[in-house]
Amino acid sequence: MENRRRRYLGMTCGQIIVLAFLGLGALGGIGYAVKLILGNEIPLGVAPVQPSLEEPATLLPISTDTPFPNYTPVPPMPTFTVTTYASLIPQDWNQFKYDKVEMWMPADFVKKTLKDTLVYAENKNASGNGSVVSVGLTKDTPTVTDLDDYIREGVKQFTPDTTFLEKKKFEIGSYEAVRVKMQVIMLNVPMGEAFYFIQDGGTIWILTGLSHYDEFSNWLKTFDQIARTFRINH
Repeated sequence: MENRRRRYLGMTCGQIIVLAFLGLGALGGIGYAVKLILGNEIPLGVAPVQPSLEEPATLLPISTDTPFPNYTPVPPMPTFTVTTYASLIPQDWNQFKYDKVEMWMPADFVKKTLKDTLVYAENKNASGNGSVVSVGLTKDTPTVTDLDDYIREGVKQFTPDTTFLEKKKFEIGSYEAVRVKMQVIMLNVPMGEAFYFIQDGGTIWILTGLSHYDEFSNWLKTFDQIARTFRINH
């Protein structure tokens, strides 16, 4: 009678023993391979520890500086030079007045009378060419309220011996003012004349500076300076 061998999991005892030895050899080979890869011996039957992929946390230093806010540089304020009325008057000049109007002229201008002229003065040290150097003030209350229109109408009335030279805005205090330059022939003598038209409401004041034309460019500086002293004391 053939001996029957006991079987476990479909295998005989001999097969199980052989498989066990093969399994132990396989485990030994796997451990050796891991040792070669990781450089560490791994005991049989002990699961290898996986290395951590996380880097150690780095503590950043805490800044104690106060954050600097967004800063836009402010441009410097413009400086203004304030011109006072007194600064327009040289020390040796004299005052000329009509009603509430005042103006100043150099000391060598003397007051005289001229028909239909509110203020009139002549330079007593005029050059020896026989021509007079004078400054006069008149006024008008025209129906034309625009200063440019008023001047335009006046230019139309110039005589043929008058040559229009220039018209420009001119600064006299806070008034609207225009200066007109022209050449006029008087008794066969060429004269230079500067008109300063100054508007104050419905009134137009006309300041006139007159000299020989050959000296007009030099006297024009004085005429301009006199005109800037014009003031109405309301």
